[in-house]
Amino acid sequence: MIQDCSIYTLIPNGGMIVLINQEKNCEIIIQDNSYFLESSQAILINAYEEPVYIKSNENINTIVIRFKGAGASFFYEEYMDELMQVPKEPIFIEKDIKESQLDEYFQNQFKPSTLAFNIMKIIDLLDNKGTNYNIDEVLAIANVPRKILDKMFRLKAGLTFKTYASIKEQKN
Repeated sequence: MIQDCSIYTLIPNGGMIVLINQEKNCEIIIQDNSYFLESSQAILINAYEEPVYIKSNENINTIVIRFKGAGASFFYEEYMDELMQVPKEPIFIEKDIKESQLDEYFQNQFKPSTLAFNIMKIIDLLDNKGTNYNIDEVLAIANVPRKILDKMFRLKAGLTFKTYASIKEQKN
């Protein structure tokens, strides 16, 4: 909970966060880009590696939920395609989320993921970009540590990520 302050800085952790604004409108600043968050609105921020600033002219009451790894995909799977396209852009996800209803909200949102860490989408990314992919970009999209990506990639694709990328490079 962030309460009774007009500016707050979230220290980066590379994971996903959901900000749920409870009362006053506020401004979210991420790498010199500003986004306005209305009262009772939520925003999903993926793979933030720079501080996120929350500012308001009045005292704010905001809830911050931090997700490690691909944790948010179990609650917000419907937004994962959009995150794949623009991993550094925040997504406005919902309105009218009240603090008193958070437990029920997250229980209703939780669903086992069917995307297996988006491995097929990562394969599509590699197929489209060929040898021009950046491993940091892929890890940000997958939102998992390298070891998990390699393990899940091997499980789904039958090859390690590095081997698959090498084969794609040889074909090109």
